[in-house]
Amino acid sequence: MFNFLKKTVQRLIKKPKEEKKKIIKEEKTIEKKEGLKKRKLFSRKVSEKDLEKFKMELIKANVSFDVAEEIVEKLRDKERKDIKKILEGILLNLLKQKEIDLIHFVKEKIKERGCCILLFFGFNGSGKTTTIAKIGSLMIKQKIPVVFAAGDTFRAAAIEQISTHAKKLGIDVVKHKYGGDPAAVVFDAKKHAETINGVVLADTAGRLHSDKNLLEELNKIVRVNKPDLKILVLDSLTGNDILEQIEKFGKVGFDGLILTKVDVNEKGGAILSVKQKTDKPILFLGTGQKYKDLEKFDAEKIVKKILE
Repeated sequence: MFNFLKKTVQRLIKKPKEEKKKIIKEEKTIEKKEGLKKRKLFSRKVSEKDLEKFKMELIKANVSFDVAEEIVEKLRDKERKDIKKILEGILLNLLKQKEIDLIHFVKEKIKERGCCILLFFGFNGSGKTTTIAKIGSLMIKQKIPVVFAAGDTFRAAAIEQISTHAKKLGIDVVKHKYGGDPAAVVFDAKKHAETINGVVLADTAGRLHSDKNLLEELNKIVRVNKPDLKILVLDSLTGNDILEQIEKFGKVGFDGLILTKVDVNEKGGAILSVKQKTDKPILFLGTGQKYKDLEKFDAEKIVKKILE
């Protein structure tokens, strides 16, 4: 997780051995010629060449160009011995967010009006349905009744997939026939949730951002059912295309994000780009295929992992 980004940062912080030797040699020459006290090894400023190389490596790690530029600009004219501390501040500032306690949020909504609707959307293959199952497992552990809504009626396999998860977890699932109205599926799931004071976790079709009709269908689901929280699920391996997805789904509107496949994401830079692109909070990180593999987003933990 984040290994490429971590190595990129470490290369800037730690000078190569040959460069260390070069600096020591130069300092000894200065000391001999000018009688100056020996300077500390890392008291020198980071060179423009190193900063430019660092920027290119950040971009290779899937950090967007704008974010990479912003980071490098804040490191310009800074002494190398201070780089780690400065980077820590930059990264924490990029990743800071207003937290949403999902469990508390759901419980309060159920208390207010008898049910809560969480609508999930994102491209096919992003791990959306598996993420819904993970959230369902989390809710069950908190003694919250759960109903799955099989709102991806465009694919028979999607209905089967969420039904399989429902059976494994002992969760009720509301589904219509293949090709049915997704808004109606979610509506019926809401009615069922009201009878058990529970939460609806609604699946939707993976939507190609170029297909306006599919986005309109998603808008219809929102308009008819008025979900309490709209959650965009993004594949962290997508790279900088993730920014385009945020922009397109932003036309529908979302309240929070979940990034999946973080456990196999060696580059890791996309998470910085996401936080620069939107002020919506990242709720969780998907870290595997098991139901327990859902990690609450923690900026300090992520920064520590990158800089350790």
